Amino acid sequence: MPSPLGPGLLLPRADRLRRALTLSAVVLAAVLASAPAALAEPAPETADGYERVVTPAEYYADELAALPEDAAVIVDDALAGQGDVATLERELHELFSTLDVPYHVIVSPFPGAGRDWGSGALLPPVMDRLGRDGLYVHLSPDAPTPDVRVRGYDLPVEESARGLYDDPRLEYDSGVGEIAVVLVERLRGEAPDPVHGHGERDEPGALARFWSDFRDDVDPTRSVGAENLGTLAGLCSGFVLGAGVIWVWWRSARGRRRRHEAPVTAVLTLVLAGAAVAGPYAYMMSVPKGGVETAWETPEPRSAPPYVVNTERVERLVAETGAAPLYVAPLVTMDRTGLAATAELLAESDLPVRALVMSMSPADESEGDPEVLAYSLAALTEGPSVYLVATTDYDGRVAVAAGTAGTGADPFALSSATRDVSAPTPAEAIEEALSALSDLPTDPGGTDTEPLFAYTYDNDPGPRSERFFGDGFLPCLIVVGPLLAGLVFGGVLLTVLVVRGTGAGRRTRMGTRALRRLALSETRAMVGELEAAEESGVPAEALRDADAALVVLRRPADALDLLGVTVLARRARAGISGDRAAARRPVCAANPLHGAAVRNGRVPGFEGRRPLCEACRNTPDDARRLRVLELRIGGAWVAHLTPDRVWVRTNYGSTARGLVDGILEESDA
Repeated sequence: MPSPLGPGLLLPRADRLRRALTLSAVVLAAVLASAPAALAEPAPETADGYERVVTPAEYYADELAALPEDAAVIVDDALAGQGDVATLERELHELFSTLDVPYHVIVSPFPGAGRDWGSGALLPPVMDRLGRDGLYVHLSPDAPTPDVRVRGYDLPVEESARGLYDDPRLEYDSGVGEIAVVLVERLRGEAPDPVHGHGERDEPGALARFWSDFRDDVDPTRSVGAENLGTLAGLCSGFVLGAGVIWVWWRSARGRRRRHEAPVTAVLTLVLAGAAVAGPYAYMMSVPKGGVETAWETPEPRSAPPYVVNTERVERLVAETGAAPLYVAPLVTMDRTGLAATAELLAESDLPVRALVMSMSPADESEGDPEVLAYSLAALTEGPSVYLVATTDYDGRVAVAAGTAGTGADPFALSSATRDVSAPTPAEAIEEALSALSDLPTDPGGTDTEPLFAYTYDNDPGPRSERFFGDGFLPCLIVVGPLLAGLVFGGVLLTVLVVRGTGAGRRTRMGTRALRRLALSETRAMVGELEAAEESGVPAEALRDADAALVVLRRPADALDLLGVTVLARRARAGISGDRAAARRPVCAANPLHGAAVRNGRVPGFEGRRPLCEACRNTPDDARRLRVLELRIGGAWVAHLTPDRVWVRTNYGSTARGLVDGILEESDA
């Protein structure tokens, strides 16, 4: 009969249970005892995530491998500053799908052109890693032409890429979308006729460039366009006013001003001066409002949070740093050693600080400015936050920029604390920045001050009329314009005097109109002196010369007659003044207007010896020929000695006192 179950059978089971509990307690105690040590050392997968180096080719090959084999487009969100990334990606899909070949398009500023990226094209290693046939294109905003490769298909990639240099539709600053359109057209064989270099294009001439620059300078919508236009109008108006005054003065000083010449000149000058102001003013008011006149109405992106035009990438980075205090971009060329320990140092900081290790690009939403990115990240983060952005500087070292929101920290103090941070690795640079920020005064409940780079273009330039008649108008109207007119007049007068003084190969000529003015001036002066002199004191020879001059002047007279009238009037004036020697002496045969002759000499081209003035007598024959006065007679210029007339035969009355009879006979008086 079997024995019933008793306590003796239960002992082995209780012992096993007790041993199991004891072993579990020992294991738990060991785990708890080793926890601090485990926390002190970063987990292998964490360190690998921060410190694992990925080449651009490896990164983009992995990204392309995750996309469909025949239609893969990657647009790096570092191009967020040039427009919507998703829209550009969609447009590139639509564009390259027209080629009917598999395409793999990478649009990215990385790898960049700096020395820290090394050398070599991106596409060959990407093609080797991916191993797919098709078209490969790398478009970069910093490269004027894309890198284009093909595998397994027949496409004119080399000719198409080379032709982009000379395509007239592309400029040095064309966007990647425009470049892609032209590239696809060339790959399809739809390119325009080749252009042999940019030098073959029709470039604007110097005059066209000057006119374009001038219009830009006086554009009322520009910062100083209205002021420039007013200054130019004042200068032109002042010049016209000054020229009018100088003209009237010059004509009066020369005794040539006519009766109504002064009032007519004054009216004409005022009309032209007013038009010089009214014309530019009317043009200025006809230009629609724009430029700086409306720029202040639209705030600049950097003037207010979030300080960037596109927040798509910034929001993603905020989410990345929200999960972990350190974010390391996949494509960075900096040494990642020690970043895992830096992440733990950030987590233990008393400040709400987060850090990013990134390569910047001028095409991103912050225009490559890490400080703008840091403040943008802080602005989109809930609660107080401090962001550090570590990137390479111009010397290839690592610099750190900081931004904050909700902490009440002074932007100048924050910038000063990180300004001099420079280290060979991001880990060292971030740790140095954290140390510098440890003494930064904060006020979480205070009001944030705008960052140093923030600016607001809120300066209304004011009404155009006020700008037109601003600081430059009156000085140019009153001083600069008239002074310029005087300088121009003086320069012209000096040039004329120099040319006349040197004679520089030019013959001495005098037109009929100028001779008539001279004859009238001399006869008026002669009549005035006769009226002022006592009748008994005037020599008979002077009265006969005066009568002859007046008789000839009342009849139709040619240039030689007018010259004779001038000589007679001057001789009569010499007799009236009592200078009998000058009144009886012959005049210079080369040019009677030179006055009395002193000795005889030869006149080149004419026979015999003739009376000459001192200057003509001392002049060599070649130069003396040029000093012979020529007159316009019968439609041609001839020397005054050529006509066989009484004026020439009698040396204008000096060799025969019966001149009056001969003059009256020839003049049919």
